[in-house]
Amino acid sequence: MTSLVEIDLSPEVEGDPPTLTEYQAVEFVSLPGNAEALELSIDGVVLSPFLRPGDPRWRWTWNPGAAVGVHTLRLAACRGTRVERVWRLNVAPRKIDRARYLALIEDVERVAIGLVRSLAGAVVEAHLAASEGASRSWLDDADMLFGSFFDRFEQAAHRILAHPRSTMQRDERQMLLGQATDVSVTALHRAIQGDLEVAPPDVATHVQRALRPEGGFLPRTTVQQRSSVTFDTAEHRLLKHTLETLRGRARRCADWAQREVTRLDTVAPGSSRAARARAIASRCDQCARRIAGLLATPFFDQVTALRHVPAVTPLIRRDPSYRQIYRMWRALRQRLVVDPGAPFDLSVVDLPLLYERWCVLRAVWSLLDLGVDVHSHNLLITPPGETDAWAINLPSDAPLLIAGYKGWDLTVRYQPRYPPAVSAQSGDTFVSLDRHTRIPDLAIEATRPGHPPRIIVLDAKYRLDADERAVPADALAEAYAYAGAIGAADPPSVVAALILYPGTGAAERYPGGAGAIPLLPGAVDALDAALTRELG
Repeated sequence: MTSLVEIDLSPEVEGDPPTLTEYQAVEFVSLPGNAEALELSIDGVVLSPFLRPGDPRWRWTWNPGAAVGVHTLRLAACRGTRVERVWRLNVAPRKIDRARYLALIEDVERVAIGLVRSLAGAVVEAHLAASEGASRSWLDDADMLFGSFFDRFEQAAHRILAHPRSTMQRDERQMLLGQATDVSVTALHRAIQGDLEVAPPDVATHVQRALRPEGGFLPRTTVQQRSSVTFDTAEHRLLKHTLETLRGRARRCADWAQREVTRLDTVAPGSSRAARARAIASRCDQCARRIAGLLATPFFDQVTALRHVPAVTPLIRRDPSYRQIYRMWRALRQRLVVDPGAPFDLSVVDLPLLYERWCVLRAVWSLLDLGVDVHSHNLLITPPGETDAWAINLPSDAPLLIAGYKGWDLTVRYQPRYPPAVSAQSGDTFVSLDRHTRIPDLAIEATRPGHPPRIIVLDAKYRLDADERAVPADALAEAYAYAGAIGAADPPSVVAALILYPGTGAAERYPGGAGAIPLLPGAVDALDAALTRELG
């Protein structure tokens, strides 16, 4: 338990108050000076003052609870007029929570990328080079695309724009017969299939001699072929497309990195991850502006859109500048970009929820490592465009995963609702066996013809006992409740109800089905072993 901190706000004290820790009780004090009354408020909420015998200072007590972040502290001195002084009051999370928060968001990225690689199948493999085996985070991807590789690409683009390669193209133009300078046999054959009109004797005399020597109707128009220089080549379409895609990716990376900076500012502003995100946000923003400058070149007004996947042309093979453009295009397609998405865009205040959702991802990953045969899933959101990212979906109204394992059909559900049998719907296989609706964090339902159904319940609790090593007794009691209260019929179908907690104690498993598994980033072996045992 933390001790009470005293913060002096008297007029002679300068500077901002010291940073507090969450749940840190504080007592603010201030001499009244010439004021008749003092009023202290935090974020607009006025605190109640009190005095102590023999001490002229006014006092106010406050506890931030879990309200991590920056708060506005305002002290008003009233004597005829109202004079206010304002401070920024920072409330930081506990050191252990800061460390775990950083570890969780980093592991969420790693697991999310692994899930995309495993579950998206051929869709992802088509975008990955055979030599790329390691998963990459958003930060790694931004470093690769917008570091020295981007500088070489930009230099190549400038060289191309300074001396673009051109080609000759032949096109056709419809014109009046009398204005045509050359009429080919093919053009003439096509022309007589169109509208005809009486031609004056001085129009296209050679055509008249060939078709109408006595005079009469001639084609009104004909097609004239011509040759011209064009820069609308396959290589320049590829350059334009790559620039547009890269600009979108740079903007996305800058937005994501800035969001990460904002999230980390209240937790660990001096961490290496925050510094890296800050640098990437600045770098990607600069790159997006430089790309926009390239695309604003009038040269691209005459270059049309890329209509199909480009081939390696002879020009790309022999010209290093065009080859560099092709390399960037391939890099954009081969980079596996994963943003875990809204379910994990949580501040440190929501650390218990972040831990819960990380546990869900880790449990699914353990099942995939176990070798289950995936039939279908609802875990991934496919990117709608080339500049978008894969994201994680955690629906509670549909299975996360449907798979097979050793003859069992497995259905993995996030926050499933098991209502009492009296209120269950006809399609509900499992129900609550008492009068309470049961909603665990994760359930693995296993069915097999000729065998009784089985359920493995996993429930995350971001709580520890007094020693801060093992799961508290009330959480373990909840596991017993799950073990005895969910099934298809009497008796219960739950073979294991395991509490997942952020501790370092030993895994526990009791005869009634209840148990507890310590689970933290880098320490997941106990969960893997438990699922192997329960599903084996």
